[in-house]
Amino acid sequence: MTSPQFPPDDRTRPNLGVVVSLLDTGGGRCRVILDDVRSAAPQRETTWSFDLFYTHKVLDSDAVNRMELSDDEYRGLGIAIMARLIALMGKSQC
Repeated sequence: MTSPQFPPDDRTRPNLGVVVSLLDTGGGRCRVILDDVRSAAPQRETTWSFDLFYTHKVLDSDAVNRMELSDDEYRGLGIAIMARLIALMGKSQC
């Protein structure tokens, strides 16, 4: 099996983005958190700073660790991430 060929990274990054993190909250639960971040430099080697809390969702830790969330859960997370990125960029900039 061959790995996919990706074009070289041009090292350019936007000034706004979304950080996704996972926090163990105890009791068999964890929380996936989406925060907006901002950068002063549009390059790969940059420092991202917290800008705004976007959303979070509490999930079952066992299901998360086994990568056994429902298709709807995975789809919802992907939609939330993409919707936020589009909102941050403005629809005409992508």
